[in-house]
Amino acid sequence: MAVTLAVPYAVVLGIKGKWDEAADGLDGNWRRLHKASTDGFSPEVAAAVEAFREPWVDEIKAAAQQAQGYSDEITVFQGRVLIADLEQAERLRSLMPWVHRDAAITESVVVWP
Repeated sequence: MAVTLAVPYAVVLGIKGKWDEAADGLDGNWRRLHKASTDGFSPEVAAAVEAFREPWVDEIKAAAQQAQGYSDEITVFQGRVLIADLEQAERLRSLMPWVHRDAAITESVVVWP
């Protein structure tokens, strides 16, 4: 059995590029925030900056890793080309922009010669 996701392959490639861009941008953002200096601030303000900065560095870093993971999932899909099951098709569809979130998924029987 095979599963078809009604989204052109070129769209899938474009979506992978968008996830790569998001991962790259978020990666740079958390690194810049992590390096932010508190020089010249009073100890109270520096402590407040640190209290804000560290949790946000962790959040942005996690988002960057997640975006890269999504891109990697699409890379795995590209290597397979054929979606093996409904769960995989639904997962790939969930990584797409909203305009493609209602793309039809159909199952079919593959007959090999």
